[in-house]
Amino acid sequence: MNKIGRDLQADMARATQKEWLVTNGIGGFASSTVPCINTRRYHGILVASQRPPIERVSMVSRLEESVTIDGRQYSLSTSVHKNKITTPDGYAHLERFERNPLPVWYYQIRDVLIIKSLSMVYGQNTTVVTYKLLANGNDVSLKITPHYLFRDFHGNQKETAISNNSLKAGERQLTLKPFSDAPELYMRWDRGTFKEKLQWHKDVYLAVEDERGLPELDDDFSCGSLEIPSFTGSVSVAFSDQPIASFNPIDLRKREEQRLENITNSIESEDQVLKELLLAADQFIVERKSTGGKTILAGYPWFSDWGRDTLIALPGLTLVTNRFDDAKSILKTFASSVKHGLIPNCFADVGNEAAYNSVDASLWFFIAVYKFLEYTDDYSFVKEELLPAMTQIIEAFQKGTIYEIMMDPQDGLISAGNEEMQLTWMDVKIDGKAITPRNGKAVEINALWYNALRIYSLIQEKFGNSSNELKKLAIKVKASFKKTFWNEDKHCLYDYIKSDGTPDDSFRPNQIYAVYLPFELLDSDEEKQITDAVFAKLYTSYGLRSLAPDDPDYEPYYQGNRVARDTCYHQGTVWSFLIGPFISSYLKVNNNSVEAQLRASIMIEPFINHMHNAECLGSISEVFDGDMPPKPAGCFAQAWSVAEVLRCYVEDIKGQKPTLML
Repeated sequence: MNKIGRDLQADMARATQKEWLVTNGIGGFASSTVPCINTRRYHGILVASQRPPIERVSMVSRLEESVTIDGRQYSLSTSVHKNKITTPDGYAHLERFERNPLPVWYYQIRDVLIIKSLSMVYGQNTTVVTYKLLANGNDVSLKITPHYLFRDFHGNQKETAISNNSLKAGERQLTLKPFSDAPELYMRWDRGTFKEKLQWHKDVYLAVEDERGLPELDDDFSCGSLEIPSFTGSVSVAFSDQPIASFNPIDLRKREEQRLENITNSIESEDQVLKELLLAADQFIVERKSTGGKTILAGYPWFSDWGRDTLIALPGLTLVTNRFDDAKSILKTFASSVKHGLIPNCFADVGNEAAYNSVDASLWFFIAVYKFLEYTDDYSFVKEELLPAMTQIIEAFQKGTIYEIMMDPQDGLISAGNEEMQLTWMDVKIDGKAITPRNGKAVEINALWYNALRIYSLIQEKFGNSSNELKKLAIKVKASFKKTFWNEDKHCLYDYIKSDGTPDDSFRPNQIYAVYLPFELLDSDEEKQITDAVFAKLYTSYGLRSLAPDDPDYEPYYQGNRVARDTCYHQGTVWSFLIGPFISSYLKVNNNSVEAQLRASIMIEPFINHMHNAECLGSISEVFDGDMPPKPAGCFAQAWSVAEVLRCYVEDIKGQKPTLML
């Protein structure tokens, strides 16, 4: 449970730095700051996924709320326009906010208490908001004015003409379609009268977008207010992109609360940290309409599903959590999308197109399959549904495929990309120039390639097929890996080998995968040297730096406009998902000693505190600054960040790691 009291609520600057998120399992969501002052273009009461999990439309931006007590009006909401507060007292009445696990707001005005709660209907683009009144004998009325946007969630809205007859009102319900190309919005309530009045609200100020160097002003509009005179008991209002045939708000909320309770009980434990991580993990597993299966959203509020992120996150989000059917569905989703022998890097925000500009997503597929077998022993599923895709990938990498992804026949190692095409996870380009060029033979790609060969050989042998040639190739790759990447002077690994054969000795976290992955490439002493060096140079409380601080290209802070942020994205910025492979490697090279276990447990604590007190309550941010203070940034809720903390917490800290059944 997350609780925030009056001490923080009264400080609007601090309160708006904390955000909440509610999701619906199909890519839609509701999100804002704790006092419900929108600071991002992505904030809204209903952000609906029109083609799950993509094509997301911000439909309902915010709710303007007020109560009248014994003839005097008080605002519950606060609106900021052009950096000026136009209704200054709303946030000051917020006594407490809690997330347990759904958000609840407590507004105290004199001796009147108003309790607001919000939930979404799982599998639907439907948000339900309920107000409960404890009036202490006062005469109270409530007024709710929904504000709308009807725009792509990546964009900004400006005042424009609204279609004639766009609003159709009925008995305790209305339908709104303000623009010809907009989806319809359905609104329903159980008490009160809706009074129509169309009004645009100009220049809503989005502070975080301003910080990010993006357009910071939005225009939203209202078309009337729901008024409840002599308010007693409770009132609920629902917003949906589909007709609301029947409306039982208590039942809808209870169903979602029961679903979330089942999530927390999916692993038999009284561990509250584990329960919180299970709830955080659930938010990223969503339906994909184009494949009819499940997928993983890389992060909220703006990412869609990415192959690399999905496959790295899959063990923590679906296997550790016993969601094996979801794991199967996700693996099938990506196996069915193989093209050119590659797993998609990402699916587009609109339509069915996928991008294949990744060399590592395909190799992470083998690691995900291996972890799936560790947890399920379901070789039949792998043979029937996944093995053809695995075969395509192995053959494509051996023969060569698009974007200059190919195996060097001399040493068996994989090279990929060129100056125009960056294919590893450090792939930022600005004006056509790579900020972190790694085209050639990258260290983690070849660690993954060796593991893919070993995993594929193991599975083929399980099915009685010969794998002698692949086993010989794996032996060759292992020998080449050490010869090519070991940096004898610094007792660590080179980050990549350039196309001209020159090694790049930038000290980066990619080398930790040579220790973490299941099939070993180096001897134990070398693994220890690598892990110790990573610990000394890259470890922070919130993950690993993407570049060592003593490098002249090191950038300590992730901030500024898009160009400034992209410049430092992989040049020192801390990535929280890397804490997973680091903790696993640290325990491995220290033989899981008591001291190592203690230190690993301490490494988890900052993430738990972050979930309780930092940016998005109940989740883990994508990145952090490389230098102190470690400010969170990027997506406020990132799939692989949550997944890797959860995986290493269960497998390594709690010691509940399965083993492969041969």
